[in-house]
Amino acid sequence: MTVKLGTVEFYEAMADALNNDPVWAEKGKKIDFDMAYKYEAPQEGQFFVSFEQGKVVEVRDATQADLDGADFLISGSSDVWRGCFDGSINPTVAMTRGQLRVRGKMAQMLKNMPAFMYIQETMGKVDFE
Repeated sequence: MTVKLGTVEFYEAMADALNNDPVWAEKGKKIDFDMAYKYEAPQEGQFFVSFEQGKVVEVRDATQADLDGADFLISGSSDVWRGCFDGSINPTVAMTRGQLRVRGKMAQMLKNMPAFMYIQETMGKVDFE
């Protein structure tokens, strides 16, 4: 099913893919974080995803409190997000160039980088328009 990028449906599709992936079940078992994703112009939106032992337990539109309180907030233009998910932009390069900005516990992110990269890869497999 094709979903629209920058919508709750996109993040629900990512959650379904992760929650039904035996590789992720092993790789993500130490992921107990609340993540917020913020899309900036031209298409704006903000989304909250909660992980418990790798399982996605909640997906919804994010409030400002969610953005402020999440363990990680990743923000960037919707064009950069699209590029990261369609493979035309390397997410690591986008972060080093400041096109994607990450706020949170960087030591935790680096420690769990293979799991975070797997989340990114899974998002790239979601059929979106």
